Amino acid sequence: MSIFLLIFLSFNMGIYAGTTGKVQGTILDSESNEPLPGVNIMIEGTTLGAATDESGFFFIINIPPGTYSLKASMIGYA
Repeated sequence: MSIFLLIFLSFNMGIYAGTTGKVQGTILDSESNEPLPGVNIMIEGTTLGAATDESGFFFIINIPPGTYSLKASMIGYA
């Protein structure tokens, strides 16, 4: 049985050239709506990432300007 992850994102990209941004969000189980701790979040094509805390919250800082895709993974979820 596959379970989907629900990701809420808040982008905070600077408007000035040369600045970096931040992405933050909460990972929830799509069926139970419970937060998922220990989910690995990676920005594809970079070495940037984070793991969710006990409330499913994560943040990644110092992201160069651009368009990115996030990948979330956790043992037991597909």
